[in-house]
Amino acid sequence: MHFEVPKAGLKTAREFLGEYSMIVVSILTALALEHAAQSWHHSHRAHDAERKIEAELRINLDELQKVSAANKKQMEHIMQMRKGLLADIKAKSSEKELLEHFTQNAGKRYGLNLQTPTLRREAWDVAVASQAASWMSAELLQRYSALYAQQRDTLTAVTGDTQLTLSGPDMLNTLSDLELGTVDPHALYRSLRQMESTIDSVQGNLGMLEQQMRAALAKA
Repeated sequence: MHFEVPKAGLKTAREFLGEYSMIVVSILTALALEHAAQSWHHSHRAHDAERKIEAELRINLDELQKVSAANKKQMEHIMQMRKGLLADIKAKSSEKELLEHFTQNAGKRYGLNLQTPTLRREAWDVAVASQAASWMSAELLQRYSALYAQQRDTLTAVTGDTQLTLSGPDMLNTLSDLELGTVDPHALYRSLRQMESTIDSVQGNLGMLEQQMRAALAKA
């Protein structure tokens, strides 16, 4: 920063005030220019961070849709197996017939291949760490913060629901019986019901997150 030093030999107060005013104006101008440059720099960083966050959230939304579609297909397959098994149980089919029918319906796809999304948050973490997020508008910052918090809570809920509704050891025992060619129809039916309940719970959580993300991104 450069400013003029008052000239020696000023004889009047008017001359002094004139020189003093020039110094003050120079300082204020320099400060204003510096502030404008910093504001532009921070605004540019915030805009760049916003662009990356929007792109990251859209990638996460695509991932949610793919996972939900895959889980939906698996749910339909499990329901088909369960309904066929229920019909055989009610018809009091023999164990051999029941196993044959179930094997045909299953098509060698018995088991739970539940998918959960991998939701990225690198762009958000970088924006927070670099303080670029602090230069975003309050509304935008709140929207992003809520979305990333909801992503975290959804994945936590999905893990909790899976542990709550699914009995892993029982499923493994039932699968082992099927491989050995013996089956307990009621145990098998209960296992299928657990799979359905687990997928339904997971899909419910993922569906709510997808709706919130769609609504938030529509405002972008």
